[in-house]
Amino acid sequence: MTENSPEQQGNNRKDLNWQNEADAQLNTSEWFGAIIRYFWNLGRKKFGTFYNQNELKKNAIIGWLFQLILIIVLLCIGYYYFIYS
Repeated sequence: MTENSPEQQGNNRKDLNWQNEADAQLNTSEWFGAIIRYFWNLGRKKFGTFYNQNELKKNAIIGWLFQLILIIVLLCIGYYYFIYS
């Protein structure tokens, strides 16, 4: 039986392109990064200049930092709310 036989095509899991949670988180970080950079420039540049293949790494880093800071702020607010209420 060869690698690409019709019997094996439906059963080969490594050929399937499944999106997992890490891919979804990366996409979210890219979007947040592009939106933040767009608003940082007050809309003077078109959104397409921020959200393209060349800028994805910058967007992902900025978006990841934004999400991390947001989680820390929410945890601090929750902590102070429960401690001082």
